[in-house]
Amino acid sequence: MLRRVLVLATAVGLLAALVWQPPAGAARRKRLGAAVTPLRLVPAGSETMAVSGLHSYFGTIELDAHGGGLVVSDRLPLERYLLGLGEVPSSWPPEALKAQAVAARTYALYTLSRPRAGAAAGYGFDICASVQCQVFTGADTVLARDGLRWAEAVAETDSQTILHRGSPILARYHSTSGGRTLLNSQAFPEEEVDYPFLRPVESSFEEEAPLYRWRVDFTLGQIQRMLRRAGWWPEAYGRLRRVVSVESAEGFHHPDLVFTSRDDEIRRTAQEVRELFGRLAPRMFARKHPAPWPTSSGRLPETWPSNRIEVRTVGRTVQTVGRGWGHGVGMSQWGAYGLAQRGASYVDILQHYYTDVEVAPFRGPDAIEVGVAWARPSVAVTGSFKLVDGRDRTLVRNAVGTWRFEYGGDGVAQIDPPAGFGLPLEVGIARSPTSIGLGGSAFITVALSRPAHVRTSTIGSPTGYEDPGARLHAAGRQRVVWLAPLEPGTYQVRVLATAGGRTVRSDPVRVRVQEPRPPPGDRLRRAGKSGAEPSRRLFLLVVAGIVAALVAVAVIHALGRMRS
Repeated sequence: MLRRVLVLATAVGLLAALVWQPPAGAARRKRLGAAVTPLRLVPAGSETMAVSGLHSYFGTIELDAHGGGLVVSDRLPLERYLLGLGEVPSSWPPEALKAQAVAARTYALYTLSRPRAGAAAGYGFDICASVQCQVFTGADTVLARDGLRWAEAVAETDSQTILHRGSPILARYHSTSGGRTLLNSQAFPEEEVDYPFLRPVESSFEEEAPLYRWRVDFTLGQIQRMLRRAGWWPEAYGRLRRVVSVESAEGFHHPDLVFTSRDDEIRRTAQEVRELFGRLAPRMFARKHPAPWPTSSGRLPETWPSNRIEVRTVGRTVQTVGRGWGHGVGMSQWGAYGLAQRGASYVDILQHYYTDVEVAPFRGPDAIEVGVAWARPSVAVTGSFKLVDGRDRTLVRNAVGTWRFEYGGDGVAQIDPPAGFGLPLEVGIARSPTSIGLGGSAFITVALSRPAHVRTSTIGSPTGYEDPGARLHAAGRQRVVWLAPLEPGTYQVRVLATAGGRTVRSDPVRVRVQEPRPPPGDRLRRAGKSGAEPSRRLFLLVVAGIVAALVAVAVIHALGRMRS
């Protein structure tokens, strides 16, 4: 009896050691208070940092309190900036990707050579991250499927730039021209300038582009409602009867549109109507606009993807047939795709779309600051970094986890560290499987005193086996994935947690890795095959016994009658 009590007590003690709990203080959230901006979040090594609601980024994240909110920017080397551009699919032909990489590099270098303008001037960065500049999605681009192909295109064209008289050009580009590109002044009349390197050229190799040609239909009633909403169509004009496109009265490359009732008409440029319909149609007719179309999203990217259109009225329907998407100046990205499919090199592609240029190495500024968001009341950043304030003082040398920053007035940000900040690093295994099949995966529940990078370590694992890489986890109870080796046996598994250059280890647990048991159906089938013959014999014996009993009864009955 005493021996059984001792064994039970030992088991309870071992269980208590395994079900470790972090200190009570681990759940507390300690605030650092206010800090002078801009704050710099300098990554640990080559790690990325994730900004909530945006993307993961290479480089240094800067947070400035300015203009009524937080400004988020990413400062990084120019070539690494190019890795984060998401302008074309990474699955495209290599020469098309290289042409895009060189055009994007050139556009960035040209931008850096000019005074800041627009949001960049107002918020203090070099270039924005949207279609207004170049689409920048940070580390997500190269970490995505086929991202390595884009990285190779950037690396293989390192420093290659489109030059006119030795300087980077304004390398504008767009999705689809619809057959021919435009003069700069045609698409950007407010600039009142044409460039020798941005001349109209043929671009008939875009047939595979989803928006090489497109069509949108409205009813006359829908258009009349939008015109009235905009104040363009007074009620006194009555019912809209006809809409047609006519040659531009001001000499634009796009037409004018004439809207006619029985006695009245109005005339607007195609661009004015495009902007109006683009604003109102998705709100007023959300189920139908943007219209369904065979694009990646299943719809047109906007109500009218370009102003290069022809409009006619058929009955009560207004049909718009358009071509292309985007401003139409410089390189057509789908045209580059078509040329690459036909065997053109990236230099051939660039010198087709940009006239009077050379493609050659050019060294400009080493770094660029990309504005990824502004006017944010708060921002959360997840990663491992050094936190430096606007006075160049290091506030936290080894920040780990998800940190929150709030706008505290211009020049000031409130810093809210994650739970567990400032506590000693401790880790333990709270729950683990006792057995698992060969090569299977299972969750191990761990308890962390503070945020850390956590991974498993399998003691005595066979040659060639590798534990999954470390992942960042918050303080508290978290689940870590463990992959079983492909050889059966009993393994000791521990958990390693790293933060601030320090690594701690949990006590190991034992997990048995075994051949998976066959499903119940398989066992029954196997049993059926092996037991079929005995079962048949038993059945025959039972039948024989019944027959023998019946025969015996019949014999006894017959003997009785004979006696009588």
